[in-house]
Amino acid sequence: MILHYGSFATTKHALADLAKKIGDNELILINNTSDDISPLSRMIPGTKLINNPRNLGFAKGVNQGIRLALKDKSLTHFFLMNNDLVLSSGSFAQLLLTFNKFPSAGIVSPVLYHGDLYDWGGKYNPWTGMVRHKNWGNKPKTTQSVAHVAGAAMLISRAVIERIGLFDERFFLYFEDLDFCLRTTHAGFTVHINPDVIAEHAVSAGSHIIARTKYQWASHFRFVTKHLFHLAYPTAYLYDLFIYPLWLLRGLLARTVLNG
Repeated sequence: MILHYGSFATTKHALADLAKKIGDNELILINNTSDDISPLSRMIPGTKLINNPRNLGFAKGVNQGIRLALKDKSLTHFFLMNNDLVLSSGSFAQLLLTFNKFPSAGIVSPVLYHGDLYDWGGKYNPWTGMVRHKNWGNKPKTTQSVAHVAGAAMLISRAVIERIGLFDERFFLYFEDLDFCLRTTHAGFTVHINPDVIAEHAVSAGSHIIARTKYQWASHFRFVTKHLFHLAYPTAYLYDLFIYPLWLLRGLLARTVLNG
């Protein structure tokens, strides 16, 4: 399933590529805008379109797609994919092989490729409520077990949804994927990265950086109160006060450089 928000052309590009690789799988397209995207829904035969009157946030939009998919009792896995991704060939078969290889797997993700950097999940820090990326920039050679993968691309088993439920809709944007991964591992499942599957991710450095940081702050505060023990609150909140502003400054500087 793909959550559409932002550029019509970006989603169109993703769907044009996906049409060559989707095979017998079904696509659910969730429209998180008030725009008419019916032409996009016709690019892949059999696409189910969910229209929303406005942006409901990542978690709420994705949950609409999952609820619809759950009605088909034959479906065993659900793939979430950003509208700015391009997948390598054979992605779905390779991801499913990981589930066969690791019976405890609940979530399997491709490696995200950001132009010149590889992103393959990270290690969770219970003192800050943040994730430290593992070997950022280098592509792993073997399948890895990680604490967190990005919601930009993840294959989720039906068993996980039936055990822990849907994404927490109190997170409008950011940290809903970390929350979901933690709940998955707490339920006894494992989370994996498959290096044989690459998802090229178009990320615009510095774009809407202030709005993004606002959501990051709000979601991190919510995540901290939900998951961290009380002794970690000061560390987590100090992180918000001092580290996030540095990220904001870095993003603004990057935007200035890009705009010349």
